[in-house]
Amino acid sequence: MPLMNSVAWPGDEFLRGARIERDNMKIVAVVRPGWTDFDEQHRLIGALELPLNARGVTQVAGLIEQLRTLSDAPEAVLCGMAQPATCTAEAIAEAFDLTTRKSEELSNLNQGLWQGSTTEEIGRRMSRVFNQWQEAPETICPPEGEPWENAVDRVRRALKKPLRKFNSLVIVASEPLASLVSSVLTGEPPELTSAFSGGLGDPQIGVFESSGRDGEFVRVSLNPETEDGETHR
Repeated sequence: MPLMNSVAWPGDEFLRGARIERDNMKIVAVVRPGWTDFDEQHRLIGALELPLNARGVTQVAGLIEQLRTLSDAPEAVLCGMAQPATCTAEAIAEAFDLTTRKSEELSNLNQGLWQGSTTEEIGRRMSRVFNQWQEAPETICPPEGEPWENAVDRVRRALKKPLRKFNSLVIVASEPLASLVSSVLTGEPPELTSAFSGGLGDPQIGVFESSGRDGEFVRVSLNPETEDGETHR
């Protein structure tokens, strides 16, 4: 069995196919969950089940306050099946008197044997692959990991019904799934290099509004009164 697989990003044609038709204006907030110990240690979480740490709990309280500034209050909160996304989503849902909607199809990308490792550890073990992964993460599938195109396809399935039913939606997802959700919404290639940057900083919220009957979304500022409403995590 090979140690890793090199994959090709499905590209613009695939993403155009992933767009979902919508008739009404919609708003979607893509929320990165609060931190775990692995976040602070710069370890890849992937599909691992990890609880929030003390810093993460504080961060979630801040995320809830930011979501209160949305132009429309959330009507539903979606997430995958594992912590830290579930803990974050449940806290958000409780704050808005909602029920968390969990789906396996919104679980984070399984990064196989790399999960739990730091980027430095991966680099020492597989320097050539690591360098390619840093430059173009979409071209590398970690050993025993999930191919990117599979994750994009399940995100598309997970969003189809909620985007038809709700006008204001919160989706809690860890990286890199959060970047894939944003990509499916906008139809643009994901910013996977920044998703794996490992920079220290509180989790941010990406806000997207539909641009009309064509069903495409565009990124907007979380709070129109501030200039910094984009996702930097």
